[in-house]
Amino acid sequence: MNSLPVAGVEGLLERPPGDFLELRIESMRTQVMTCSTAGMEDFGPFEKTGICARVLTDGVWGRSSRSGQDTAVEAASRAAMLSRSPGGRGRASLPRMAPVRGSFEKPCPEPFASIPDREKAFLCRRYLDLLASTCRGAACRVLYSEHIRTRRVLNSTGTDAAEEELICGFRFEARGGGIVASRDLSGRSGFEFFRNRETLVEEVSSEYASSGELGQVGEGVSRVVLDPELTGVFVHEVFGHLCEADAHPFTPALDSILAIGRRVSSSCVSIVDDATHFDLPGSCAYDDEGTPGCRKLLISGGVMKSRLHSLETAAASGADPSGNGRAGDFAHAPSARMTCTFLMPGDESVDGLLALMSDGLLLEGAVAGSTNMDGFRLSARRARKVSSGRQGRMLGPCTISGRVLDLLLSVEAVADDLALFSGTGGCTRPGQMTLPVSYGGPHALLGMVRVRAGS
Repeated sequence: MNSLPVAGVEGLLERPPGDFLELRIESMRTQVMTCSTAGMEDFGPFEKTGICARVLTDGVWGRSSRSGQDTAVEAASRAAMLSRSPGGRGRASLPRMAPVRGSFEKPCPEPFASIPDREKAFLCRRYLDLLASTCRGAACRVLYSEHIRTRRVLNSTGTDAAEEELICGFRFEARGGGIVASRDLSGRSGFEFFRNRETLVEEVSSEYASSGELGQVGEGVSRVVLDPELTGVFVHEVFGHLCEADAHPFTPALDSILAIGRRVSSSCVSIVDDATHFDLPGSCAYDDEGTPGCRKLLISGGVMKSRLHSLETAAASGADPSGNGRAGDFAHAPSARMTCTFLMPGDESVDGLLALMSDGLLLEGAVAGSTNMDGFRLSARRARKVSSGRQGRMLGPCTISGRVLDLLLSVEAVADDLALFSGTGGCTRPGQMTLPVSYGGPHALLGMVRVRAGS
């Protein structure tokens, strides 16, 4: 990893062209294969290498990105020039930070480069054949993706932190007659993550076969229990984005409600962002500013404890960097983003949670979730009717929605069965690249929320 191009940077770092200089040197490689009844398609490999330079001068940041190798001097010079744009002194500053030195590379049994493309294609076709043979009449598809990102961050305080990130992902899907059944997973791993996935093919086949017999969820309001995957998406969208220090300009109402030390949810809610789950996408030993990744308690007992910070937001808030300065690639500046965010387990059993709910819906399997910081929507693959705490008829897809501020307070109880997840899609914010993340939690009981059929 330390072989990433650094020609000419030693002098720059010793005599920075401003008050602070940061260089992020990266190489990336991505390959995607899709196998369907229409045939096999191979996209990539796509490769790129480049440098992002940032300079802070008199409270003003300048940033410049360059593709290719041996571009550090040019990028740093351009960033320095931008940091001296007319307008006088700025307000940006640096937080307390110590030099960081180290490198991280997770051991990988089957690196992507060690597996011939024909073997990858063969396994895609095998899963597709299994799926098609059991989902009669469906349009079936298998997607396989691999991503390698190697980065090195150096700055004028003495930091030199490098990391290699391998992510393997796949999606199994069957569509037909308005029915969609799928499984979507990714891991921080090599090709071994894609092997021995026949059980997931069987799950998709079973879901597709039974979907035509499902009842429909009625529109209205209901208490609901979310399964661990849905809890994870709920926590990511409703709580997680609000904890990103630069995610949005706070409205006066949110600024007051989300102040550190304020109660934002019930006492059963404790939420963590933990970058050290190295089997999961979003984890990092070092973020894209060289800050070590760590475990952060965001909400404890329903009380706001901290936010997710980059160097810039930490300095502006008088906080310490949290290791959440993340960027999609060298063309983007780091911003405060989640890593692996999840709801901590409680002490209720799942049966105990259903008994507490008494009448309502048990929702299973996440399709999508979204928020605009005011409203929220979460779609589930299926719902199951619950009456007097007992599970009843399985129903089709449904969506819950409501105002974020109401949903923050709607969690009534939490089970003890924590599980973590990640898919191939990642997390997107306006104007920024999609980033790999992971999420999860235990089963969770929400109070009255709006429910409608469909996803």
